[in-house]
Amino acid sequence: MSMLKQMAKRFVADEKAAEVTELGIVLALIVAGCVVTIALIGPKIKAAYTTTNAALP
Repeated sequence: MSMLKQMAKRFVADEKAAEVTELGIVLALIVAGCVVTIALIGPKIKAAYTTTNAALP
């Protein structure tokens, strides 16, 4: 059990672990923003392509 405590203390004390966690959260937010943006813009782009396709001879 003491080995587990030592590992936990090293993990908490290690600043790189905090940086990796922060970067992971930032990356997750960026991905979520991209997914939402694509979901919102997708139907508009589809409508534009459909309109353009219908206008072609």
